[in-house]
Amino acid sequence: MKRLYPGLGAFALLAFFSLAAPGYAQTAAATTKPTVPLRYDVSKEVTLSGTVVGLPEKSSHGQTQPFLVLQTKSGLINGRLTSFAQNEKGGIAIMPGQQVKVTGVMMALQAKQVLEVRTLEIGGHTYQIRTKRGFPLEHPERNAASTTESKGGQL
Repeated sequence: MKRLYPGLGAFALLAFFSLAAPGYAQTAAATTKPTVPLRYDVSKEVTLSGTVVGLPEKSSHGQTQPFLVLQTKSGLINGRLTSFAQNEKGGIAIMPGQQVKVTGVMMALQAKQVLEVRTLEIGGHTYQIRTKRGFPLEHPERNAASTTESKGGQL
């Protein structure tokens, strides 16, 4: 009986290693990077100017879809805001036909190209919607800065 256990242990060890999945090298397709960044990358930011043609709409669940549609020189762009930017209490007032300037990164969202908006400039006010890492800010109205033109010389 004592001789059976060493043979059984070796057999169990051999069976375990034979059932392990073989390791294969990655194919070239698996190692290439996608053309659209998966995370917010400040070095890939673009600034676009356009006219607001579509505003965020409420879904059937009562939640606001934070998408802003802009007409730019290159066509229609879907800009994604945050739920904080469209909050009814202290949210940013955006009207159709307004001229806006947005800064953000183009990303793929559900097989569509969407501009992840970091800053939004409307009517002389610049609102910071996200941090430089792409995280939403809770109170964009508190992060607003007025842009004023200087009428004097340089200091």
